[in-house]
Parts: sequence; C-alpha cells; structure tokens
Amino acid sequence: MPLPPRTLAALVAVADRLDRAGVPWLLAGGAGRALQGAAHRPADIDVEVSAEHADVAARALGFALTRDSGGGMTSLRAGGSIADTWVDLSAGIAVTGRLEADWALQWAWAVPCSAGGRTVMAAPVEEALARAIVRGDWARIARLAAGGGPPPRPDYLARRLSSAISNATL
Repeated sequence: MPLPPRTLAALVAVADRLDRAGVPWLLAGGAGRALQGAAHRPADIDVEVSAEHADVAARALGFALTRDSGGGMTSLRAGGSIADTWVDLSAGIAVTGRLEADWALQWAWAVPCSAGGRTVMAAPVEEALARAIVRGDWARIARLAAGGGPPPRPDYLARRLSSAISNATL
C-alpha cells in the first residue's frame, strides 16, 4: 500500500539524512508493513538502527537519544517531528531478559521496498511478531494478523523464537 503524501515526504527526508550520515537503517512499524502490502495508512515513521549507530542516527535526525524501558521492553529511543510527521528512532530493541536485539538478522532478512523514487529496506514483519509472541502480547499479535501483508516467514520466526527459548529462565 502506498504511504500517505505527508508520511512519504517525511520518509524521504529521514532517508536522506540517515543515508548522508552513512547509517544503515530499516523502516519498521506501520509504514514498513504498509510498503510490504499490509492494509495500513501510517501517520508516523518508525526507524530501527543498530545500537552501534544509534548516536549517529539520532544526531543526523536532530533528536536526543535516551534509554527506554517499559512494558517488558528495553531500547535506545529518540523521536521528533520531521516534515510535520512524528519519527520514532529505536535501536537495540529487546524483550527484557527474554529476547536480545539481533540487528544482523533483521538486516539480513530486510525487504527492499520502493518509496518516493528510492529503495528503502523494510524491517522483517516477523520481528514485531516475534517480540509480541515472546512478551505474550496477544492483542498485538491480533493487530499484526489483522493488518494483512506478507505471511510470516517460518524460518525467521524459528530463529528468533529459538533464541528466546535459549535465553529463558525456567
């Protein structure tokens, strides 16, 4: 599904800034899922970067980076408005004590999508699903399923969930 004009303008501005800064990044959240075929009209932009690039990415976007925790999750976060659209930058997203961040796997499984005359890499839709499963967030799982889009790739989920199981304390 194409992005709304304002959201697309913000995405192009974000892409320009992060690309100029040399930061590998993934379009995540609703905008990433929409570009992969989900029936969703996002009003914001969610971007994920590796923890090692978080400071550079935040500076490139003009945001202040902070450590965030809550709802069983931890991450580095920053946010602000670009082109009249809220942009959320996240890095090192983990389900506390259960599922560590795995930027290399996300990057390897990212999906190239066309947006605003350029190719952007969208985060694997399975990552949001894996995080929700590990957290036991059934409402989030239902929302992700209802949004449509590409079916989850079993191999990605198997890798992430086996990682979560090996980290679990019984």
